Amino acid sequence: MPYDPTKPAQGSPNSSAEMREQLAALYDLIATQTARINNLEAALSNTAQNPGLTPLALGLSDPPSQAQLQAIYDQLNALLNQLTRV
Repeated sequence: MPYDPTKPAQGSPNSSAEMREQLAALYDLIATQTARINNLEAALSNTAQNPGLTPLALGLSDPPSQAQLQAIYDQLNALLNQLTRV
């Protein structure tokens, strides 16, 4: 029996069988949602890994050199390419 938010009705006599059914239905609903959340988390954790992008490990001098600025430019372009890829 699916969960029915109208039960027990206001002022109705208490029924342990009805309450057990409601609680069992809520338990099933929670278990279903938990499984869906776990599946989504697993799917997201697999897509979050992108070997094409690596952290930019670059120390900047003051003022930055042309090579340092080029490295930042290249990394930014790589990020934009990954973000716009469908």
